[in-house]
Amino acid sequence: MKIGVIGAGSWGTVLATLLTKKGNQVTLWAREPEVVSGIRNRRRNPYFMSDLELPPELGVSNDATEVAAEAEALLFAVPSTHLRGVAHGLREHLVRVSGVINAAKGFEPATGKRLSEILVEESGVEPGSTADHVAVLSGPNLAGELSEGKIGASVIACPDETWSRTAQELLSNDHFRVYRHTDRTGVELGGTLKNVFAIGAGIVDGLGLGDNAKAAYLTRALHELVRLGTHLGGRPTTFYGLSGLGDLMATCSSPLSRNHQLGQALARGKTLDELTHGSRMVIEGVETARMAAAWGKKLTIPLPITEEICRVLFEALPPREAAKNLMTRSLKDEEA
Repeated sequence: MKIGVIGAGSWGTVLATLLTKKGNQVTLWAREPEVVSGIRNRRRNPYFMSDLELPPELGVSNDATEVAAEAEALLFAVPSTHLRGVAHGLREHLVRVSGVINAAKGFEPATGKRLSEILVEESGVEPGSTADHVAVLSGPNLAGELSEGKIGASVIACPDETWSRTAQELLSNDHFRVYRHTDRTGVELGGTLKNVFAIGAGIVDGLGLGDNAKAAYLTRALHELVRLGTHLGGRPTTFYGLSGLGDLMATCSSPLSRNHQLGQALARGKTLDELTHGSRMVIEGVETARMAAAWGKKLTIPLPITEEICRVLFEALPPREAAKNLMTRSLKDEEA
């Protein structure tokens, strides 16, 4: 199949490589000319996954329209801040292709919409209709591990079962197993909301609070994720699968997780501005935390962990004070 991969960050580069090695005709769109040059001349992405040798069959272009025009399917791995602009320029192709996959995680900052909602809107189809062929790929998928051929699993969710099965076949190989799901909303929410709690997990580790604290934190974080995710339209059971619990475990434990790295650095006394200024890396958990806290207030549901993480991020609350605040809250029933 001819596949256009829109976005040449770490995840887009790894997925483009996987799809190419499975015999598909893949072209990767990169915004930066130096990335295009690096891939064409040295088979390396100079900014992301620079140690990964890219297959000679993988094409690359800095013309997104050209990439989309030749594709039978499109896979998006574009940060939330840029997705609508990129998708709007490709809207005629979103309708024409056999299917679309969104592999990025986050919410649109201006609207709080899920990324699949943006792609559906730009394609001009009715959400959930037979014409809705926008799928979401989500799970415990650390790009660095998959680039090394380490085993991993993920979930693809789409209203169009035919495209869901096709996408599952396209992405699965002997070290990356993809499962299907029908709850696109829940799958997407799990993969996005967990980024908030990965920041908190980094703080727990950075403060050296110990294994008991980490276990308690992860348990309560999952409880909070399920609570908010259910209120936002996901099925409760979805969050106990790969895109919820699975992704939470990976990103809250791995040194490869950008959100976890951020939390550790905050625990060492760094500020958010110091850590994000001039960086090419997008840390989606930061804006997701702000949105999640706002939703909690709007829906009048308690999100104590999210609120304390926001205070650390945006009000310069010392991380150890945030931990103390959580431990000295009024005592409650575990299920409350």
